[in-house]
Amino acid sequence: MPKFKYRAIDDAGRLIKGELIATGDRELEAKLAGKGLTLVSVQSHTDRFWDKSFLGDRIRQRDIIEFYHRLHQTLELGLPMLSALEENATQLPSRGLRRIVDEMRVSIENGNSFTSAMSRFPKVFGKLDMAIIRMGEESGVLPKCLKDLSEFLEWKEEIRSTVRRAAIYPSFVIIVIVAVIGVWVGYVLPQLAGLLSQMGVALPGITQFILDISHFFQRWWKIIILAIAVLVMALFGISRTKKGGIMMHRYVLNLPVLGMVFFNIALARLSNNFATMYQAGMSINAIFEILSKDVLGNRYLEMLLKKSFDAVQRGESIARGFEKAGGFPPLLLGAVKNGETTGTLDEAFKRLGNYYDRQAQRTVQTMISAIEPLSIIMLGGIFGMIVLSILLPLYDVIGQF
Repeated sequence: MPKFKYRAIDDAGRLIKGELIATGDRELEAKLAGKGLTLVSVQSHTDRFWDKSFLGDRIRQRDIIEFYHRLHQTLELGLPMLSALEENATQLPSRGLRRIVDEMRVSIENGNSFTSAMSRFPKVFGKLDMAIIRMGEESGVLPKCLKDLSEFLEWKEEIRSTVRRAAIYPSFVIIVIVAVIGVWVGYVLPQLAGLLSQMGVALPGITQFILDISHFFQRWWKIIILAIAVLVMALFGISRTKKGGIMMHRYVLNLPVLGMVFFNIALARLSNNFATMYQAGMSINAIFEILSKDVLGNRYLEMLLKKSFDAVQRGESIARGFEKAGGFPPLLLGAVKNGETTGTLDEAFKRLGNYYDRQAQRTVQTMISAIEPLSIIMLGGIFGMIVLSILLPLYDVIGQF
């Protein structure tokens, strides 16, 4: 939707300059008249390059959470939707999101619903967001749905931050190891070996072994990098296919420690998503359709969820559908069965979400605790080999003297 720069005069005769989003000059003039301003001149405004750059238009998940939270608060205070959006547009930190909220407000002024206005930005608002907000708008409980959605997205952000923090330490260790090997094995040891060869000193076995590895990488490094790039591209291409993605994601779940982390996170997403949508009043069919489409973050589990949905559509209970699909833990099956029997399915999934959330965080902490001693042992072993490969020939030289 176009943005216009305008110059207008207020009742006191003062010149006012500003920008507004509108469908055309007439709508812009009507908007200004509603504010007590008389339009003097108008021109179409084109965003500059840096306004559309990574820094200008970047919308983080945290910005979306804040938008939902603020909108929930303003709607609960009794403000109409247009006033609530206008209030939010002035306070949001993201310039790109402010521009989107302005366009949504114009769309609502033209007679569209809030959900229809959001649907124009599928890259910003996800399928789950749209489904919950549509349900809240149709059932008249939009503020509650926005609150539940902001809390759920906050939980997702915390999980993401936990996994990100867990990856920092091993990444740092790997970088240090590669740097040390590159300097000592790629430069220092070959220089020392050349000097010792000139002195006629026979190289020990460990020194010759490391030198052979160094010569191999120096000779074939281009081919090695090309092979790694081809392998990565091949794995990426396989993961983009339906069967390949399911196969790779199933393999990921079988990895030691990491597989358990991903499994718990996926089950926590399943449980929290289900509880949030069920509390919003969505039907079981709609919930399963949304959850089985790139929501869990694991295609293998999403495939199992589709099998469960097929069983539910044939008349089976949800717990029985999960059981027939296989792959789901007994704890989840028992909690879902109990929730269906007692009519507290949303509470059952909420408890499951909290449990698997704690399990995921506990597994991540265990992994971090295990990585620290393992990294120390790995660094010590590598440094030990390098030091031995350098010191042993030096001892031989000293022995000759």
